[in-house]
Amino acid sequence: MLYRYRTASVTCSFTTSLIVVVVCVMPVGAGQVDEQHEVLLGTWVLNDDLSDALPPRTEMSKGNRGRRGGGFSGPGGGFGGPGGGGLGGRRGGFGGRTGGRVPPEDRALRRAGLQEAIKDLTTAPRRMTIGGTPEEIVLTYNDRRVVRLLPDGREHAGLAGTSMRVTRVTQWDDATLVAEIQLDSEVKFEIEQKYRVHDGEDGLQLVVTSRFNGGPFGRETREVRRVYEGENSPN
Repeated sequence: MLYRYRTASVTCSFTTSLIVVVVCVMPVGAGQVDEQHEVLLGTWVLNDDLSDALPPRTEMSKGNRGRRGGGFSGPGGGFGGPGGGGLGGRRGGFGGRTGGRVPPEDRALRRAGLQEAIKDLTTAPRRMTIGGTPEEIVLTYNDRRVVRLLPDGREHAGLAGTSMRVTRVTQWDDATLVAEIQLDSEVKFEIEQKYRVHDGEDGLQLVVTSRFNGGPFGRETREVRRVYEGENSPN
């Protein structure tokens, strides 16, 4: 009897430990993901009164001032400061005062592409419709931009603007959809965007919180909160 008791105790202890491990590593269930996705669906309109605005371009440049190559614009046009480094600078180009031996027309195209990409990534839509499936969430903006988010926690390549490549990693964190975006260029620019629906005073609200690092913000990290309401909301 004593032997059987000890055996049963050991077995029970092992089984309990195994159950704890399984619970800790289990991903979000398919049913929960479907429910979270369904809450996002619909057309959402920006509420200016409840939303933050990006600082003016001159304010964004301050994060880089005081160091060579800082700023979002310089005497040479485009990105970069008066001394070199970054994009642009007095001599222009990606790479500072001497730059690489890149033809001026190519430098201009690359600067324009980067400017367009950063504008694309930082400009909030006035209105957006969220659709798609739990495996591929599609955001369609009023200005015809389309963003596709695949919430599987893997890296996926995409475009910002018309030519600049970005890498996106999207996944659910409880009831919040989190998208991490990195610009694939010589200039570091990263964004973390969080989408979460909650109850507002007059109905559901979609809150999109964006954290910007690098690019026009320099070494600073800026957070911008934008609030959207359902298209049929009283407001």
